[in-house]
Amino acid sequence: MKVTWGLENATFDPKTITTLGSYDGMHRGHVEILNRLKAKKHELKLDRTLVVTFDPHPQEVLKRNNTAIELLTTIDERLELLERSGVDEVLVIRFSTEFAKTPYNDFFRKVLIEGIGTKGMVVGFNHAFGKNREGDLEHLRTLASETGIVVEEVPPLIINGVSISSTKIRHALSEGDLKSANDYLGRPYEISGFVEEGDKLGRTLDFPTANVHVPLNKLIPCDGVYAGFADVGGKKYNAAISIGTRPTVTDAGARKVEAYILDFDSDIYGETIRTSFTSYIRPQLKFDSLEDLKTQMRNDVINVRVVTKS
Repeated sequence: MKVTWGLENATFDPKTITTLGSYDGMHRGHVEILNRLKAKKHELKLDRTLVVTFDPHPQEVLKRNNTAIELLTTIDERLELLERSGVDEVLVIRFSTEFAKTPYNDFFRKVLIEGIGTKGMVVGFNHAFGKNREGDLEHLRTLASETGIVVEEVPPLIINGVSISSTKIRHALSEGDLKSANDYLGRPYEISGFVEEGDKLGRTLDFPTANVHVPLNKLIPCDGVYAGFADVGGKKYNAAISIGTRPTVTDAGARKVEAYILDFDSDIYGETIRTSFTSYIRPQLKFDSLEDLKTQMRNDVINVRVVTKS
């Protein structure tokens, strides 16, 4: 998959079919759109599938309702998932307050048609683009009919009566509903980051943990203990992953993501690991003593072994 960074570096191909959006999470609804994009390429006898996405995420810049977004995927994670989807090329546009002022019809004509060579588009049911998101599906169809562009709308993906969206996945993760979040994603939720130095308390408890440095604005699931996996140097290990403020040892701790990697004993400070969350084990608890905490951690590891084996 070819990745082009920056609108100024975009390449023109008159046989391009395009989709555009943030694609945060690359959930099952996004995969449906990309599958139709690839199929439509063959139906229309075109040469290139192109995903136009943005970095930073538009909400990181615009902060609608004075809130910053918590990302399901960093740009690197998003690109990796897009590559797995089998699209030909991704154009990453640098999103800024100035770019956000671009009228939708200017973006359509100058970027999608004249700059890229778009002959067809596949979009989601709630698609909108351009200044103030004024370029909704109705406006897009009008522009497309004027320029001979084929537009296909992909309906929402419904799972258990719920239409899948990145917003609903964020809500599920924040509420501890890991099962729903993973069902909507089509894979376990992941956090990647380098291992940073901690206070080494885990070693004194016989459970040394890897403290994961979480990228800025990456969504951290609700506090608790999770079963999952840790990918270290390309090898996958079972892991008990703790998220929280460690109330047993501190009264005002910052939220941390710590992974106890089972059957592993190597110094990995500074290395990047990928943690994936497969099951929610229990909520964060405050224990009366470190010995009580240690006993609970033993039980957590037993539960993790059972859950990750099934």
